[in-house]
Amino acid sequence: MNFTAESTNSKIKPATPVDGILTPIAEIKKLLATKELFIFDLDGTLFNTLGDLAPAVNYALKQFGVQEISKENVRSCIGNGSKNLIRRSVASGIMFAAGKTAGEPIAGKSSAEHMDVRDNEAVAAILESAGFDDAKIDEVHKVYSAYYWEHCTENTEPYEGVIEIICRINATDSFCDAGKKRAAMLTNKPVNPAKKILEKFGLIGDSAEGDAAENRDETLSKNRPVDLISAYLCGDTTPERKPSPAGIFALLQQTGVAPEKAVMIGDDMPDVLAAKNAGIDCITLLEGFGRPENLLPLEPKYTAGHIKDFAELITPSKDTFQQR
Repeated sequence: MNFTAESTNSKIKPATPVDGILTPIAEIKKLLATKELFIFDLDGTLFNTLGDLAPAVNYALKQFGVQEISKENVRSCIGNGSKNLIRRSVASGIMFAAGKTAGEPIAGKSSAEHMDVRDNEAVAAILESAGFDDAKIDEVHKVYSAYYWEHCTENTEPYEGVIEIICRINATDSFCDAGKKRAAMLTNKPVNPAKKILEKFGLIGDSAEGDAAENRDETLSKNRPVDLISAYLCGDTTPERKPSPAGIFALLQQTGVAPEKAVMIGDDMPDVLAAKNAGIDCITLLEGFGRPENLLPLEPKYTAGHIKDFAELITPSKDTFQQR
């Protein structure tokens, strides 16, 4: 089956107010108490990566003579993997160079004046008109990927509450039991930069630096696992990228957790749709890269502003805290 996610845009802060459409915190707490596997998205969910994505995109555009675009424009192009990020960014740069605009839909502007970056046909037409076929896009993507790999942790930061919730998941009572709580990650981002980011912030590996590396030994038992993210799949390691449920199914099989015991936590349409397609619960974040006006029509059952709003709802056991 072919799974697609159309009409997504990327914003760190919602374009529309989210007050009044968030799930009551008591319901979120009740949901979290029933879960053993917490599957997080990366970009816009665990980490604000825009500060490193934008320079990498513009470096690649410049190498191919395409006009650079603003950080806000790069943000609007994020979603559905790095290849789509490059396709939309190249087309956006071409539009701006022609004195036109690109990004999120603008009421009252025709398609001749403004390109909606989520309109695949419009993006393809702009790229074709400028001679950017698939082979050339691959070249741009290769340049982007090499630059991003070198710089992907320079300006990337975890969102508020992220380190706390991951540590709390790993510090619960059933820590060493078959039914222990685990944190996992499913992203459409390539594995190399994703792994580098996780290592930088101490979520995997024992040679990491940053907040989690400094705090986890202060927070967790000496018997805690080295990897706070116990399993992860990326755009080039998952059987199929989101919104396909294949990655979720693979993580469930890898961890031995039943679907009803798992929850997806993400900020954009591929996350919500992957969870729906897999038949698992999802907490949809409305203050990540995704746009509430695209997420809400999917009728998400559970919504929150961001992770900081419910990080403290996972209560670790006192016995698993490091005695200091």
